[in-house]
Formats: sequence, C-alpha cells, structure tokens
Amino acid sequence: MLAEAQGIVRLSTRDSAPAERLSYWSSVLSSTLTPSAVDRADPLEFESELTALALGHVTFSAAHGSAQRAMRARPELRHTGEHCFNLILVRGGSWQVALGGTRGSFGPGDLIFYDTQDLLRCELLTAWSDINVQLSEQFVRRWVPNPAWLVGRPIARESQWGRVLSSYVAQLAPEFIAQAPLPQSLLTDQIGALLALTATEVSGARAAPTSGKRALRERICDCVRQRCAEPALQVSDIAATLDISRRTLHRALASCGETFGAVLIQARVELATRMLQSHNFDRVTTGEIGRRAGFSDASHFAKIMRRRTGRTPLQLRRGRPH
Repeated sequence: MLAEAQGIVRLSTRDSAPAERLSYWSSVLSSTLTPSAVDRADPLEFESELTALALGHVTFSAAHGSAQRAMRARPELRHTGEHCFNLILVRGGSWQVALGGTRGSFGPGDLIFYDTQDLLRCELLTAWSDINVQLSEQFVRRWVPNPAWLVGRPIARESQWGRVLSSYVAQLAPEFIAQAPLPQSLLTDQIGALLALTATEVSGARAAPTSGKRALRERICDCVRQRCAEPALQVSDIAATLDISRRTLHRALASCGETFGAVLIQARVELATRMLQSHNFDRVTTGEIGRRAGFSDASHFAKIMRRRTGRTPLQLRRGRPH
C-alpha cells in the first residue's frame, strides 16, 4: 500500500499476500532507506508499516512491525548508493544489534547510530517500533567532523546528551515534521547540534557550557525575546543580527540544554501571557493576542498556552489580578 499526503509516503505489508510480505518489506526498506534483507519471520503472521518524509539531506521515518531480523550484509552494501548515516530511536521492543565488530542490546529510549557502509544485523525479538532519521554524509560532517565518535557506540538514554537527543528524536514522526509550526530547516539543524554534543560526550570530552557559550546564550535569548512577535522569525534572522553562524547559534543553545525552537516558543508564550494579563489589551480578542505574539494559528496558540501554563488563553485573562 502506498499513500502520500504533504510529501509523506506510507507503506504497509497489509495489502501484500502473506507469502510475499517478507520480500515486499525488504523492498520497502531498500527503496525508502537503505538496501536490506529481512528474514526469521513467519510470513503468515508477519506485518510491518512505515511512514516516511524526505527533506533534502534528511529523511524521517517511523515504523513498527512484528518480530524479525533485518540485515545489511555484503550484497546489500554493494547495492547501496549514497553514503548516509542512520540515527534510530528504539520506541518499542527488544533489539539485539551487531554493527561492524560491536554487539549490543537496546530498549525503548536508546539510540543507534550507524554508517551505511558498515555491516549490520538487527534482531527484533518482539513486536517493535522506531523512528529513523537518515542523514546524508554532508549533513553529518557539517556538525560532527569525525562521525566515528558515534558509529557503533551505545548512546544510552541515561546519558546527559543521549537523554536530550532521544527526547527530541521521539517527536520527529513524519506527520509532526509536515505540520510543525517551526521551519523544517530549524528542526533538522537542531538534530545536528544535539548530535555534535552527543559526540563530544561519547568521545569523553567535556561538554559543559563555557562562560562564553553561556554569555552567547543570553544574547540569543534577548534577541529572540525582542523579535519573537515576527511570525516568520528564523534562526538565520537571529544569527545575522548577532553576526554569528547558524551552527554557532545552535551549538551555544544546545550546550546549555536548549533548542532555538523551544526558546522561541517560550518567548512567545511569555509575551502572550503579559498581554492577556494586562488591562491595556481588554478590547483585543485572545486570537488576536496570539497573532500579535507571533503565533500564526489560533488553535495552535491555545494548545501551546495550555501546555506551557496549564491554562487556556481565556483562563489566563479571567484569572489575572483585578
């Protein structure tokens, strides 16, 4: 089954005859991500589904299925075209992964980072689900000069940056990316920044923010607060104002455990809250206040305010001091 909406591709084994599902799923993985072989599954009970969205140097996919083994052996490597890296978040199931010369067990919240030039065997022992972010070599090397720091090493959910990266990737289902209220380039840049910090942590180097990074973070946040009402505000606008690169901006925020998207949303929430609690805006509708605070959609504004403050815009207005 193949369906597309807003650039999203959906593929499922449900429309294939049971005897053909294993080969069909191998072709799905090969055409969407990288050439792969699938076996060790009962064709009569086998099922898997995948949703994917390609954005230039980055492809997002979310998949789930029944127990199986996926392999990338010599034949699959020979048929691999573009050199890429895959960042996989385990969302469900028990995974046994042999990557190059390393082996490991992975569970929900763990991350696997592998090079498409390496041999791979992945034993999915039970029903499973994942989010896979496929990154071009060009993208990865822009953020991580030496990807070997990450390839084949466990990125545990308990580690400092592994936890942040895992939480972020967990949000990156193709449907979210397609409808996100932030520019897609911002969402992908934040992956790069968090990968860079994770690589630093895994390699054993210190990742604590320097005083210079903390000072730059304050300048970035001040600039965002001043301009957050601009609906189309992007990283490049703030970076140009501060005369720094987008990568420097992302790294400064990430070193302090923050992302540009979160800083921007919080600045807009604070601006909207001030207006809702001020009598000077009594004649302005809550929807218009959201627009003036930089939110382009009234329903999204209401959801964000409730999520961040625990109250709707109308409740914030009614609950203000008299």
